[in-house]
Amino acid sequence: MRRIMLLRRFARNEKGGTLAELAILIPFLIMLAASVTELGRLFQTYSTLSKSTRNAARYLSGKPYDPAHITFTKHMAVCGKTACTGGDELVTGLELANVVVEAEGPPSGNPIRVTVRIDDYNFRPLFNLAGIFNVDDFVEFPVRPSTTMYYMLNNTAGSTE
Repeated sequence: MRRIMLLRRFARNEKGGTLAELAILIPFLIMLAASVTELGRLFQTYSTLSKSTRNAARYLSGKPYDPAHITFTKHMAVCGKTACTGGDELVTGLELANVVVEAEGPPSGNPIRVTVRIDDYNFRPLFNLAGIFNVDDFVEFPVRPSTTMYYMLNNTAGSTE
């Protein structure tokens, strides 16, 4: 009789229930925190690249449209200044080859508009959330900001003022 009473009391005991619930929820909470972190990093990367293309287009819109200033513009888009050294990129993995500068207007003379665009840049998350679904490769997201501005330099002689 005493054993039956002990078994009933043990069956009604709920002391470990919250610990079991926590053990079930922890993987979902970790995945949720990692997803929110990666979404924030993706937004920050897009925002940074968007601002860099805007600054680069603004720079080029007031300078002569020649190869030297186009190169300076690409450097502005990659590292925020007219001369990049290795390792000072605004976003990890961004290279000069990813920046495209285009002009819209007549074939000779000053352009009407200039466009600075980031091509072939993919955001790579820190956490391999796709690994949960047995996907070996990291999932990469394309980030393609672009800015178009009117060309403001009207002097056809090519002066910098």
